[in-house]
Amino acid sequence: AYRDYLALRHKVFCEELKRIPSLDQFFSDVPLESDAYDAHSLHVLCRSLETGAAVGCSRMILPSVKGLSIASRYPISHQTTISPSQIGEISRLAIASELRRYRGDLSSAGLPETHSNQLRSASAIDKRDGSLVAMGLYRENFKLVHKYGITHFYAAMEPSLARLLARNGFPFQIAGPLNTMVKPARQPYFIGVHAIKAAMPDSD
Repeated sequence: AYRDYLALRHKVFCEELKRIPSLDQFFSDVPLESDAYDAHSLHVLCRSLETGAAVGCSRMILPSVKGLSIASRYPISHQTTISPSQIGEISRLAIASELRRYRGDLSSAGLPETHSNQLRSASAIDKRDGSLVAMGLYRENFKLVHKYGITHFYAAMEPSLARLLARNGFPFQIAGPLNTMVKPARQPYFIGVHAIKAAMPDSD
């Protein structure tokens, strides 16, 4: 499962979007994408119910002496009194190209007003189901926090995704300026676990 997870990250971020250079890491001839933060993270993988194929993944970077990845990539301008030991980061959100609305673009992770509740096979899947997978990945990350004492998260995303997540009960707040050096442009956001309780009544 971990191999499939890292292979999906390589396919999306290194091959398709070309956001991350490939480091030529392989497992049984399968290229993988990994970095030093993986050892300090919880990892979530979503598979198709019908095919078993990996269709989405994300990770939650836990507090550690290494810090958070977002701090090295985005200027953080908001002030917080929260202890660093209680702040995690959601990153490496990847959706398989079969589920993305626009190939080569992760903006389809934004949530539409309506979507299918049935996850179909990857070969015939409606690309809007990528939104369903993205929401599921966020929910799974939020469900894990209580075991690790995390009360708040950072995440970098496109503003359109942040707005749509807010409309669906995940009110992310802007934490810094838009980074136009990445394509598509993304912005750092911050959210407290208490703010998403209403969207996840079963989170306990």
